Amino acid sequence: MLRSFGFDVLACPRCEGRLKLVALIQDGAVIQRILRHLGLPDAVPELRSSRAPPLPFEADDDRGSGGDY
Repeated sequence: MLRSFGFDVLACPRCEGRLKLVALIQDGAVIQRILRHLGLPDAVPELRSSRAPPLPFEADDDRGSGGDY
C-alpha cells in the first residue's frame, strides 16, 4: 500500500508510531459476524458488466470544428 498509494498501514494515526500485526482472520463466517456487528455490509456485491473500451480518436472528426455540442 505504501508503494502504490503512499499510505503506510502500519503507522498509528494518533501517534505515528509503528503498529504490529497480531492476527489474520480467514474464516468467512467470523468476518461476516464482525461486519454485521459493525453495521457494515457483509454480502459480496453482485458483479456488474464492464463498459466497452473507448473508441479511437479521429482527428478529422467534424465535432471539433463547430464547438456546438
